[in-house]
Amino acid sequence: MNRLFLFFSLLIGNTAVSQSVILTFTHEVNHQPMRANKAYYTAQGDTFTITKFKYYLSNFSFISETEENIRLSPEYFLVSEDSAASKKVVLTGLPLGRYKAVSFMIGVDSIMNCTGAQSGALDPIYGMFWTWNSGYIMAKLEGTSPASRVPDHSLQFHIGGYRGAHQSQRMVRLNAPFVVAAEKTAVINLVADAATWFNGATPIRFSETSGFMTPGTIGDRIADNYSHMFSVKSK
Repeated sequence: MNRLFLFFSLLIGNTAVSQSVILTFTHEVNHQPMRANKAYYTAQGDTFTITKFKYYLSNFSFISETEENIRLSPEYFLVSEDSAASKKVVLTGLPLGRYKAVSFMIGVDSIMNCTGAQSGALDPIYGMFWTWNSGYIMAKLEGTSPASRVPDHSLQFHIGGYRGAHQSQRMVRLNAPFVVAAEKTAVINLVADAATWFNGATPIRFSETSGFMTPGTIGDRIADNYSHMFSVKSK
C-alpha cells in the first residue's frame, strides 16, 4: 500500500514540475499610449511621430527568491506595435516556485546573428535582417519629425548588426515578484516606452541624427538608451 501511494505521488509530481508564464507588452511614448502618427516630444523639444516600432527578445531567464538563475530553452520573439498577437509572449518550462525577477536580451545573440538568415521569427520576411551585412536588426523605430533634415523629414533608426566592438544586444533585468503554480499560469505585464531611445544618457537631436542603419557608435549609444525602456506595469 505504501509503495503504491509513493508510486502515484511521484507520478503526479512529475506531471506538474513546470508551468508556463505569459509576458504581455504595452507600448508607450513618454508614458502615453503609442498611437500611429500621434505627435510626441523628446526631452530636447523635438516633435516626432512613430510609424513603425518593433524589436527582438531572446535569452529569457528567471531569478528565484533564492537567487537561482533559471535559463529557459533558446527562443526568439519579434514584438511589433502593429501586431497584437506578438505582444503576448508565452514561455514554457519554468519550474514551480517563487520568483523575483525576469531577465532577457533585447536582440538576437551573437551566435545566431552571425549564422545567417534563419526561419520562424528570425525569417528575413519581417524586415529585420540586413542581407548586405549578414546581421539582424535588434530593434527598429521609424517615423517623422519636422526637425529631420532629410527631404521627407523621416526618422529611420535600425539598430543592429555585429561588427567588432559594436554589438547592439542589450540585457535587461526587471524586478517582478510572481509565483509559478501548477494550477495557474503566471502573467507579467511589461511596458516599453519608446521615448527612452532619444531621452537617455545620450540625448538624440533629430536635426543632427535622423536615423542610423549600420553597426557603429551611435547605434551602440541608442541601444544603451533603449535598454532602459522596459518596466513592469503596476496592477
